[in-house]
Amino acid sequence: MVPESSENPENPESAEGSAGWATQARQRVTENPKLEVMARKSFVLDYPVEDVWQVIDDPLHWQADAFHNEIVDMHDAGGVGTYFEMLHTNHPIIPWPMPDQRFVGVVMDWEPLRRQSVAELNIDSSAGSKRTPDHKQLIELEPMGPARTQLTYTVATIRMEGISEVTRFFFRPWARFQLRRAIGKKLSHIRKDLGRSI
Repeated sequence: MVPESSENPENPESAEGSAGWATQARQRVTENPKLEVMARKSFVLDYPVEDVWQVIDDPLHWQADAFHNEIVDMHDAGGVGTYFEMLHTNHPIIPWPMPDQRFVGVVMDWEPLRRQSVAELNIDSSAGSKRTPDHKQLIELEPMGPARTQLTYTVATIRMEGISEVTRFFFRPWARFQLRRAIGKKLSHIRKDLGRSI
């Protein structure tokens, strides 16, 4: 169980709470013109949409997301405005551990039985540079019948700066391949949780 967050003097946003993080998320991720879709996959699950939503309704499910997070603190607002501090335990694209990289996740979309998203903001000042850029993850659900649901998972990230167009051209397919693999792992977590919930 992750405890509710309290004001942290080391966190410049703590006094503003969810409103402050939501503002940053809109500016840094949602409204950022450099945000681009890096990976998207759809799956059909043999469960009704209500069961699938029950699994992803708990914001702790982001702990086993496509970026392998560990949530260490949370303020649960019951949907939009929920925010949590997390650690990226592994780099999502390059295979090396990153146990000290801190992010804040902010729930930006929350439509029961339909969609939810989280914007992840890099707040790691100890690294000296942003090793993983700000990004957004989106889950969309579409009922395919009384006992089937299509789940579409999208990862969008800020375009990497400081690298040439040629390097980006060759790097992007590798990054998308790795992110699609990570999305596949996320699906396996959802399937396991669905199996336990019935």
